[in-house]
Amino acid sequence: MESSPRRDAGSHDGAALRAGSHGATPGNPAIADTSRSAGTRGTRPGSTLDSELRRYAAKVAIRWSPLISCAVALALIVTLAPTRSAPTSQAQGSGAFGGAASTGRAGGVARSGSRAGTAGRVIPGTAGSATGSASGPIYTALGGAAGAGGGASSAITGSARRATGAGADTSITGIRCVPGARQFTWSAYAPPCVPAFAGNNGGATAHGVTGSTITITFRISTSGEAGVIGASEPLISKGAGTPQQSIADLQTYIRYFNTQFELYGRRVVLKPYQGQGDYLQEDQGQDLGGAQADAQTAYSLGAFGDMSLLYTTQPYAQDLAAAHVIAFGPVYFPQSWFQQYSPFAYSSIATGTKSAQGIVDVVCQRMAGMPAAFAGSPTYHHEVRKFGLITPDNPIYLENAQVVENGLRSCGAPPVRVVQYSFNFGTAASQATSAAAQMKAAGVTTVICLCDPLFPVFLTNAADQQQYHPEWVTQWWNDAYDQSFASDQWSHAISVGQGQTPPLDRQEAYRVFKAADPTSQPAEENFAFAYKSLLQLFDALQMAGPDLTPASFEKAMFSLPTSAPGGQFGTWGFGPGAFTPGQTFKVAWWNPDATSNFDQSAGAWQNCDSSKSYPYADPAALGPAHRQLSCFGSSG
Repeated sequence: MESSPRRDAGSHDGAALRAGSHGATPGNPAIADTSRSAGTRGTRPGSTLDSELRRYAAKVAIRWSPLISCAVALALIVTLAPTRSAPTSQAQGSGAFGGAASTGRAGGVARSGSRAGTAGRVIPGTAGSATGSASGPIYTALGGAAGAGGGASSAITGSARRATGAGADTSITGIRCVPGARQFTWSAYAPPCVPAFAGNNGGATAHGVTGSTITITFRISTSGEAGVIGASEPLISKGAGTPQQSIADLQTYIRYFNTQFELYGRRVVLKPYQGQGDYLQEDQGQDLGGAQADAQTAYSLGAFGDMSLLYTTQPYAQDLAAAHVIAFGPVYFPQSWFQQYSPFAYSSIATGTKSAQGIVDVVCQRMAGMPAAFAGSPTYHHEVRKFGLITPDNPIYLENAQVVENGLRSCGAPPVRVVQYSFNFGTAASQATSAAAQMKAAGVTTVICLCDPLFPVFLTNAADQQQYHPEWVTQWWNDAYDQSFASDQWSHAISVGQGQTPPLDRQEAYRVFKAADPTSQPAEENFAFAYKSLLQLFDALQMAGPDLTPASFEKAMFSLPTSAPGGQFGTWGFGPGAFTPGQTFKVAWWNPDATSNFDQSAGAWQNCDSSKSYPYADPAALGPAHRQLSCFGSSG
């Protein structure tokens, strides 16, 4: 991997999701009867997103899968109350962006699935011990002890015996743990400093925890339906690498993190295994028995948590919940979803609720009531913006869409057309044609696309075919995905989220990788997603103290201090209910001519407003209302 350094967008705040498809279901014909103009949806006058949510709740056992994208299914995650009894699960409940998913029952053991869980095959040579010292010095380019925070004594939720004598207040990294000091200097997201631990850590405090190890699993999931993706396969390989590449990067970071974080006599061990489930089928609500079997395998391998990242489907995550295994990685799920599965669901990506609110703030503060200056069609430049909203039709993501719709109504800019689509690869082109036609017919100048990273491939092509050239507002996905959209359309797009990918030598994730292994390069372009997910995990493990349980892990997560300024992933903040740490976003515009720092290909997000970061749910931070965004070079 030495030939050329890999680039990464700094996260997966969209970074590569799996490609998947959502099979059409009886009574739910693609896009039919799902559009709405000024309060009517299809032939049902007066129907609203609220009523759609109620209708879907009544059909909780049907379809849809994580919005998934061109490269690796949209990660969804979850787990429920801890137990040490052998787990089983119940195929029930709806899966995000696709198939039905099984739902864990808090406080009890659910019924077993349709396929018996068999012991998964641990991949030889990959379940590394994560021992040994880092091969490079602690990376200190970020400066001294990062930021302020509570003193070390407040960082631990369990009782820990400290070493006594000379150096008793010094961490394993050599930092003196004075009030406000962080554990190390190489990350803006370092936890509060903890003196080196000595004593009895309590041994097996929870399932997956022993006196010397904390086990994390990684499911390798393959799909027999890969041929369905067809022409999108090159996009998939760009958006995300293989499971083996993800595992290789995780192992490199874990080996290093084990030497830098205080784990109270334990070390994290990653156990990859070959799963039975087919992730594309799971995304469509099929092969639920495979997901159930795999969750039981993770449990049988002694998993405290599972970090399959982009290969975690909603059914698998739901079954992990039933098995009482903590899962990491769902993307753009609403806050209510995380609360439902507390204390077993976490992500390094901001919730869909935050993301939707960020879009509302940008639209209401900096776009509403002004001409559509960034549209591809010159005729729209002189028209006051009319907004349209396109969203997947599953309940989880409809909840995010409701945040956007309500927010736009509250600022006097309600969408004049709302269109829902089903996640179904086979009908994506026809659904996109219908959606573009409805937006154009309604006179929409500005399309808000709360879409998965695959649908815009079809949607922008459909807009081209219909000579429709609006502005586009979207959630952030990494450059690799957006490079596959029609460039003449996307050159008028604005995103809310991660913003521009920094150059490789300015990425904390890359610099730490090189500190861990100076002779190698990351194996996978989305290595920063693995990095930030592990940071979140290890931060909470250190904060939890030696008495590690799912409950103490959640308490620790919520107790972490705000990150230091200048971090690659923006500001991280915590507190009650902080299942995801992201607190800030950037606004960016798509430049088809720029060279991406992610993959060195043409097309990249570039920051608006002089690269300023804005807090979620604080529209005033965006400045005075009715002031156009400063984007698109001199156009803003």
